Amino acid sequence: MATMLAPDELDEVIDPLDFTATDVTGLRMLDFEGVDGHRFASDVAMSVASQMELPTSASKYSLRDDERARMLLDDRPLGRQVQRGAKLVVIPKAHLG
Repeated sequence: MATMLAPDELDEVIDPLDFTATDVTGLRMLDFEGVDGHRFASDVAMSVASQMELPTSASKYSLRDDERARMLLDDRPLGRQVQRGAKLVVIPKAHLG
């Protein structure tokens, strides 16, 4: 059975993966090297937020591919959604109501 890929999803996982991440304010920026491309984007987002010393105890985070202007799918491997050298933004998830 063939696996269906989401739109803009790569055919294979890029691993290891290097990328730059900023927070939504643009005040914090970190370079990441050798990240396991098989890790889910949600897991990497929380690791990035932690490294940036953003509050992680009560907040969850997602990643946005800044160059392609799209949110990454939390439940998919990061290395299947971005290219090496990607520029990502870590964004807090907001729940209304």
